[in-house]
Amino acid sequence: MGLGAFGLRLFRRLAHAALTGLMLITGGASVLALAQSPFAQPLVAQSTAQARLALERAMAREVTADWLLPRLEGALATGDVDRIRMLSGLATQYGVPLSPETWAAIDAALVEPGLATQAYDCAACAVNIESCASLSQIATCALPFEMTVAGDANALRRQAQAAMAGEEVDKIETGLALVGIGATVAVLVTGGTSYAVKAGASFLRVARRMKAITPAFGRVLADAADLPVNWEAVIRGAPLREITDLTKLARLARLTEHLGTIRANTSTAEALVLVRYVDTAEDAASLARLSAITGRQTRATMEVLGKARAFRALVRVTDLALATIGLVAAFVAQLGMLALSLVLRLARRIVRPRPVARR
Repeated sequence: MGLGAFGLRLFRRLAHAALTGLMLITGGASVLALAQSPFAQPLVAQSTAQARLALERAMAREVTADWLLPRLEGALATGDVDRIRMLSGLATQYGVPLSPETWAAIDAALVEPGLATQAYDCAACAVNIESCASLSQIATCALPFEMTVAGDANALRRQAQAAMAGEEVDKIETGLALVGIGATVAVLVTGGTSYAVKAGASFLRVARRMKAITPAFGRVLADAADLPVNWEAVIRGAPLREITDLTKLARLARLTEHLGTIRANTSTAEALVLVRYVDTAEDAASLARLSAITGRQTRATMEVLGKARAFRALVRVTDLALATIGLVAAFVAQLGMLALSLVLRLARRIVRPRPVARR
């Protein structure tokens, strides 16, 4: 064997050893990085400024004439005042041009009725929430009583009468009423404000009556509101600690607090729309944080971007997770190169002509 062939074989062996060593080093680094469990929590919360910037950029890309005009025309056709107000505000904010005829239709739709008509409609809305003409009317006319402790006491009284008569008890309404009363007398410690807990509990009771809660979130509420209740203690007006388990009640209170925060950051009317995006307790927490960033623009943000994109803007991938992804990708690539090298060597041996024996 010549010197050139020997050098080529030596170079191949050194290259193979270097590739194997590099693969082992990369594999070890990947294992070490994975040991830090980056994929257990690959996402961390963006700062408020970062999240706001990401949301503004996404909204600016999405709100165009092609997106907005068909939706605005549909709202004008159905007379949805709340939606007309939101979409026309987006047109102004993002510079989407509207025709004079469209602006005239918007102005006509947003004209307030006379005081006598408003008073009559408000009274009808307060008596029957299903007769309310708009979300704003619900917030103004139907909710004020429900947001007081008297509303909670009235709801609890209805369920107590049903229980004592042997009828079916609405556990969710019972639990929310107990949370509202408990927050009012400040017996629940949730880490937040009693006002947010109380407002969220009353708000959820009304949202259920309006059928604004998704079936998935209804199941979450039903699970959290599965509380032991001493109805005799309710009838005689005993303290809350004698009526139910305060520890379990605090779990439901934490859930209602998120909805109270959403209502405080937006409005009661807008919160009635936003609750339709909530399916889990995590959704409620994410929506509460989003509302803290976007405020009165929360409904528009969810409308334009959708739940998945809006919530995704609140988080970012951690640096450790990104590094681990790179290491794993490099490790897989090196495995592929090693496998390819072995396959080529095997192929060369198979196709190499066998030496013919000489006599």
